[in-house]
Amino acid sequence: MDVDFDTKALDLMDYAAWKQRADAAKVAFVPFGGGPYYGYEVGVIDAMHDLGIVPDAMLPGCVGNFVALFYLMALVEGGAPTAYIDRFSKAGLMAEKDYLKAPLPPLFPMRVAAWMRGFTQYYTSPQAYQDLFAPELFPDVLKAGMDYLLHPTDRNLGVLTRNFCVWHPMMRFMMGGYYFAPIGPFGELYDPQNPEGWIDPAVNWGSVYSKQAPLYLMSLLEVGQPRVSLATNCIDHPDFAPLDGRRLASASNLPWLIGETKINDTWYRESAVRDVATLSPAALDALPSLEVLICVQIMHSNDTGTLSLDKGNHDNYALQVTEMIATIGDDDIAQAQNHLARQGREVEWIVIEAQPDAKPHWTHENITQCRQAGYQMAMRQFLANPRLRPYMTKLDSPQPLTAWPRRPSRPVPPLSLVEASRLAAE
Repeated sequence: MDVDFDTKALDLMDYAAWKQRADAAKVAFVPFGGGPYYGYEVGVIDAMHDLGIVPDAMLPGCVGNFVALFYLMALVEGGAPTAYIDRFSKAGLMAEKDYLKAPLPPLFPMRVAAWMRGFTQYYTSPQAYQDLFAPELFPDVLKAGMDYLLHPTDRNLGVLTRNFCVWHPMMRFMMGGYYFAPIGPFGELYDPQNPEGWIDPAVNWGSVYSKQAPLYLMSLLEVGQPRVSLATNCIDHPDFAPLDGRRLASASNLPWLIGETKINDTWYRESAVRDVATLSPAALDALPSLEVLICVQIMHSNDTGTLSLDKGNHDNYALQVTEMIATIGDDDIAQAQNHLARQGREVEWIVIEAQPDAKPHWTHENITQCRQAGYQMAMRQFLANPRLRPYMTKLDSPQPLTAWPRRPSRPVPPLSLVEASRLAAE
């Protein structure tokens, strides 16, 4: 078993138990990530908990990998569902007034030699010149250009810039090294000297691999390859790699999108950075009985936002790494829906979409604000969805009507007692 933690004292889920759970899985939680917008995912977890919805599988991406893994651990251990996530937020977030004054996150120039070697290796390989011309991508440039002309926001400018960079042959050539060369040494997350304590809170692998744990399917992108591979919480899966700290780091890249991790002499990175499906066909095929997908999508490209460049370096940095992939989840959903349709599978999609007034700030204030909005939107959609009704074990409890958040500060109207009761009765 190729993992970076000690397995001797752990009773880990084997393939027989994993396959039995996968064949019977009905509800999946899909937090697509989105960096400082992960509060929406936490709000959805709050709503699932209040209604007694327990996902059978989790298919996360980006920072959603941490959110989903900490949520999984809490479910197995019987604690508050966001206990680990709250500790993660407490350790990693700042007060907004301090955050806006902080400088850009530092790079690591002492590793520039490894970065240069990666670029050299890339441009001396056939991969650098493969599929250089991509005229089929030009319609995306036209659409993004029209969106920006009609709604000239920073968000739409970011989407236009991304589409142009991906389409233009010379930009594809010049940025190929960025996408495919192993430049992770600039912002590598994983600490090989401390494989079990590199993230706070530390991962409890005994819980992650417990036979009672929901399935966890995480996508990785091998540097230089256009397709994803999967890792999961199973010790001997014939097709998917085992989940461990190295793979968790390379699939998350928190907080730098250039973060990569070396596993068995091969570099891996997050698939969302390349706009490659996080919710992959292989993951869907592994869950043949799936009925409901609860997805947290981070902003559709047509949304108009209020992000601006007038609040200092952090916003400028956030625009570089957030606006360029502001449509996290939309391509995944479209590709997954097409895949399921070709197979004749009918799966219910519940999509909670981040609102355009969210901020790209790693702050307590922003996460709380996003969490409140995510909770309200999730409660509305959950209570109004008949396909999800059989999986609400607390539907008769009054708790969902009074639980978090009690003081919504977002432009999302609160779920009133009358409205919640009406939705529950329908």
